[in-house]
Amino acid sequence: MTHYLIEFRFQGRAKSEIKKLVYEVDRKFRLKYVKRKRPVPHATIVAPFYTKNQKRLVRDFIDICNKHPLIRFNLQGYGCFDSSRVVFINIKPSKEMIDFRKDLIKKIKNYSKLVSYDYSKILGIFGRIGEYKPHVTIAMKVEDNKYQKVKNYIEKKKKLNIRYTLARATLIKGNRILYEYDFILRKVLNRSQAKNKKIHTKTIKGLKNN
Repeated sequence: MTHYLIEFRFQGRAKSEIKKLVYEVDRKFRLKYVKRKRPVPHATIVAPFYTKNQKRLVRDFIDICNKHPLIRFNLQGYGCFDSSRVVFINIKPSKEMIDFRKDLIKKIKNYSKLVSYDYSKILGIFGRIGEYKPHVTIAMKVEDNKYQKVKNYIEKKKKLNIRYTLARATLIKGNRILYEYDFILRKVLNRSQAKNKKIHTKTIKGLKNN
């Protein structure tokens, strides 16, 4: 079965500010994270899953996106996963964001193999909406001798509290964009269109007005 992922990638000023922070931390502590993985500021909506029915997946992805209004949420402070030595920007999801993720999972769960986190946390044993803790990675798998220093540095940063509008949801196949849904332009984009600079400019202009 093929590996898929649904995420959103930051656009405009937020994207620039996040990348600036990633490079700042990487350079200051010589983490070499940027060399291992080109930073694409993003947050996961549905964790990596598997399905044999791509045609149905694409149709359902577009259908759910079409039914949801613009989604807004807050970037709020920083956090860490000590077990995996990850530092990140915390996202406080809105009800609209949680509902969007829940609707996606409900739609694809019958023909896809989801990770246990997505299925149990979102749908819950009794069908209740569980907790969703999205984040934006600043650095991951930090060396043991540097992790506490990076953590202390991040914790001393001025706390973020930024309102953001989710411009595009991205359906990934393997490590490549399969489709993106643009909530600003209200249209689905194939890989070529998603990477098109003229279309992206229209998205950014529209984002500034929302």
